[in-house]
Amino acid sequence: MELKCEECGTKLNIDYARGMGVCADTWCAIEYPVMVNDADTNASAVHGEHAQNGAVDDEGKAGTKMNPYGDTKDWSGKRLDAKTRAKFRSLGWADRNSQREKDPMFRQLMAMIREMFGKDIAHATRLLAKATAKKLTPAQEAQRKTLNSSDQKRLACPKTSICRKKKGVKGNGDMQNLQIMALAIADLSAGWLNTPSINVVAVRNKYGISKEQFVNAKKTISNHYKARVSMGWAMAPQNIRLVANRADALVIAVENLVDAVSTRLDDGDLDSTMKIFWNALSELKEPRVDGPVANVPMDMVAASVFFAALRQLGLHRGLLNCVAGAVDLSGAGVKSRLENLQAMFEAGALPEAASLFTSSEDETTESGVGEDTPAED
Repeated sequence: MELKCEECGTKLNIDYARGMGVCADTWCAIEYPVMVNDADTNASAVHGEHAQNGAVDDEGKAGTKMNPYGDTKDWSGKRLDAKTRAKFRSLGWADRNSQREKDPMFRQLMAMIREMFGKDIAHATRLLAKATAKKLTPAQEAQRKTLNSSDQKRLACPKTSICRKKKGVKGNGDMQNLQIMALAIADLSAGWLNTPSINVVAVRNKYGISKEQFVNAKKTISNHYKARVSMGWAMAPQNIRLVANRADALVIAVENLVDAVSTRLDDGDLDSTMKIFWNALSELKEPRVDGPVANVPMDMVAASVFFAALRQLGLHRGLLNCVAGAVDLSGAGVKSRLENLQAMFEAGALPEAASLFTSSEDETTESGVGEDTPAED
C-alpha cells in the first residue's frame, strides 16, 4: 500500500533503517513513524533511535542478521552490481564469524534441562551446566597445564570426556549425550542446591539411559566442579545454596519494608530511600556469603540499612518500630545493630559502610543512631 503525507498528500519515501516515512516534497519533508513488516529486518523495531528489541539467543547475545552469501538485491528489489555484492558478501562473513558461538553445547544443554525438568531447575543449575559444557578460559587452561596429571584430568572439560567415552558409556548421539548430562546435573543439583529431587530410574527409562552412562556423567561432572572450586574458579555448592537463600530472604524483606512505609512516604522519598538502600547493600556485598556482614541475618541487615537510608534523608522519625516490625524484629534490636555497625565503621573495621555513616557533623548530631525515636501509634 502506498503511503501519503497527511499534510500535502505527497507520496512518502520509506527509510527502512530508521523505520520512518519521509514526505517526498522537499518543502514539506514531514516524517512519520512506519511499522515495517519485513520479518527479516523488522527495521522499525531493531534499528534506529526508537529501537524496541533485537534478535538474541539464550545467552542474551545479539545474533547475526546479515546474509553470509551476499545479497543480490537492495531493499527495493533492484539488482546489485558485482562489486557491491562482493562487498556485502565479505561483510556478511565477517558478521557471521564475529557472532559464532564458541561453546554451542552449553546453550543446547540449557535447553535440554529446561525441556526435561523445567525452567526453574534450568535456572538453578546454570553454573553446573556452564562448568559442564564450557571450556576453561585461556588463563585457566594455562594454569591447568602446570598441575599434575590427576588434577589436569579432573579439570578437563566434562562434555568432551563424556562424549568421547567408549560405546555404551557415551550416548548414542548428541541428543542422548545432552540428556545424560542434563540428568546428571539435575541429580547433583538436588543434593547440592536443594532443588526438587529427581526420580532417576524413571527418567533413565524414559530416555533410554543406562546406569553406567548416568554414573559416569555424574562422577565426571562432580569431580570437575569440585576441582574448579579447589582452584578458586567456582563457588562451592553449599555457598551457592546459601547465596540463593539469602537472596530470597532479601526479596521478601524488601517487599515487606516497602509495604510498611509506603503509606508514610510519598513516591519521591521512597525512591530516594531505595536508591541509597540498594547502593549500600552493593557496597556491603549483599546478598553474598563472603561479605563483611554475611554472619548477620538478612532480615536484620535489610532493616538496619533501610532505616539508615531513611535517617540520611531525615525521614526516619517515628519509623523505627515500623521498619523493624515489617521483618518481625524489634525496634530496639534494629537500633542496637545499627549502633554496632556504626561502631565498627568508626573503628575502621567496616569501611564498606561508608555511604551509611559519612555525613556532616550537624546531620550526625541531629539524626544519630542513639537518638530516641518516637513510638508508633
